[in-house]
Amino acid sequence: MPATLILRYTGTARDRFDRDYYLTRHMPAVAREWTPLGLLSARAFFPDAAADAPGTVCICECAFRDEAAAKTAFAAPCAKELVADIANFTDLPMTPAILAPFPG
Repeated sequence: MPATLILRYTGTARDRFDRDYYLTRHMPAVAREWTPLGLLSARAFFPDAAADAPGTVCICECAFRDEAAAKTAFAAPCAKELVADIANFTDLPMTPAILAPFPG
């Protein structure tokens, strides 16, 4: 069953978050490194927030073939490089979470 890894960056609209770098350099690196590990797709979302309101600045949604693939990718050596690259586009904290499907 597919699994979704959500990577959330929290802060305010005034905090540094280089969307261009994120979309043109970081996201392609995520796809390049994690696709062989089971990544099916990766998308970025930028919620509209007031400049002074703390909240979500960016959400990255990574769909994997299953939960094991998501955990493997996040624990892989390349994940350390991807996490280190965060400093190139933001100082905001990143919080990962694996979403479970709704019980049906």
